[in-house]
Amino acid sequence: MACLKTYAAAKNEQLDALTGLRGFAALWVVSLHFMEVTNLLLPASASLNWLMGAGANAVPLFFVLSGFILLHTYRDRFEIFSWREYFRFLGLRLARIYPAYLAALMAMVMLVAASSLTGVPYNHDAYPLRWLLPEALMLHNWVLMPPNFFGWNYPDWSVSAEWFAYLFIFPPAVWLLKSLAGQRKIIIAALALALFALEPAIRTEWKLSMVSLLFLAGALLWEFRRRTLESQHRLPAHLDSVAVALLFAVLWFAAPLGKFLFPAGVLLAVGLLILGLSRADGIFSRLLAARTCVFLGEISYSVYLVHGIVQRLLKIILPAQNFAASPLPARAGIVLAEFAAVLLAALLLYFLIEHPARVWLRKKFSSRQTEK
Repeated sequence: MACLKTYAAAKNEQLDALTGLRGFAALWVVSLHFMEVTNLLLPASASLNWLMGAGANAVPLFFVLSGFILLHTYRDRFEIFSWREYFRFLGLRLARIYPAYLAALMAMVMLVAASSLTGVPYNHDAYPLRWLLPEALMLHNWVLMPPNFFGWNYPDWSVSAEWFAYLFIFPPAVWLLKSLAGQRKIIIAALALALFALEPAIRTEWKLSMVSLLFLAGALLWEFRRRTLESQHRLPAHLDSVAVALLFAVLWFAAPLGKFLFPAGVLLAVGLLILGLSRADGIFSRLLAARTCVFLGEISYSVYLVHGIVQRLLKIILPAQNFAASPLPARAGIVLAEFAAVLLAALLLYFLIEHPARVWLRKKFSSRQTEK
């Protein structure tokens, strides 16, 4: 029998299955935004709309996962709060998210400018100039934006919300976990469940309420796992499989569950899935920890950032309606070409901007910290 994993041994784990999960979550979002094209060209794909059409739920998954991973990575550095360590944390997170974010936004600006110069029609209301600077600074989601406006590069609203969480929710999360040091594991689990229930109940157009509650829920999930490992116990076996089954069941029965039970059920399944995958020995854990899935997770941020740009570019150069009456092989080829275009653009963004800029900025930031 394998030895039980202790917290001391587990706290430096890479948790590859959770990296792989990010990749599939990004594809879930892409499938939602390309669902109209997919249904038009491949009508049989409509039988999967219950899954593709729920792709927006990948964003709350990202928020919960972010709280879990950031506490896993940085919690020990804040045993005693230090402003220097806090600013180091912010610098590392900025190096992680901002170069690719800004590059993707500039690509969208150039696409809009090219459309304007060449006379290609587009919705001018979708690109208000007064929101461009706040978006470039990752601040546009901090206030109530105009209805149906998420940003020039619409997927990046959630990055603005994440940046808010790094600045203002991470420190309270660390403080909360410290203040709960004397509480039992069941209290930690109950608080996480309460946040999963509270967030759908008060969900508003102001997305920062969502990211704040779900980030805290992810932090509490991490604390529950830490307490479990420290007490020489293990999370239940096959928890990842149970969570996937629950998630699919909730998605399938979305309409009967209603506007509250559906998102609450999704969040519960997400929480169980993150815990199950962190155990790292279940069927889905092994699948998502495979090299291909981990690589997809590594480029998932770039996939998420570029897919809206690619989508709008393809509407201009490869309009799906022109192929609606084509033979099946041609229609299937167009669908594959669109998803391949997203993957290619993501690879370019990752290898040309995201990865090298992150490495360079982290080295620069670390050297400055050393000098101080």
